[in-house]
Amino acid sequence: MIRLYTPESARHWQRRAALLLGLAIGLVVLALVVNIFLCTRVNTANAQTLQVTCIALFTLAGWACILLLYFAYAPAKAQAVHIGGMFSAENETYEGVLTIHKESFHIPKSVTVRKATLETAEGAVALSVSAGLVHQLPKNGTAVRVTTVRKYITGYEVLA
Repeated sequence: MIRLYTPESARHWQRRAALLLGLAIGLVVLALVVNIFLCTRVNTANAQTLQVTCIALFTLAGWACILLLYFAYAPAKAQAVHIGGMFSAENETYEGVLTIHKESFHIPKSVTVRKATLETAEGAVALSVSAGLVHQLPKNGTAVRVTTVRKYITGYEVLA
């Protein structure tokens, strides 16, 4: 059985989310320290220049922090929570022919997924797979045994 979710991947995404959050906070703190330093160097000759510099520096640092949180930290945190949830619920096992659909969609404040259909002896079963893990699955039309948690494919075994 090939597992798509491992404790190592859960730890990896948790470390990555923590690192990105620390980087965002560190960026803002660094900008604050630089602005404080610049404010201690103000005199009547350079006041206007330092004011523009401080405003520009803190604005750029703020936007960089927002972008880092939105485009890097939030997806890493969502992936860490998603993977962690895969270990806390019961597994179900299905056997059949797997078809992975091409369309992917993003679940708000969660991961991007792709739908999959497993044609079993009892009928079609609708499943989901994390979009980042699709490349690990066998090609469409392959007979497989899959394990699922909350209808997400967590592992597979190709049947002969």
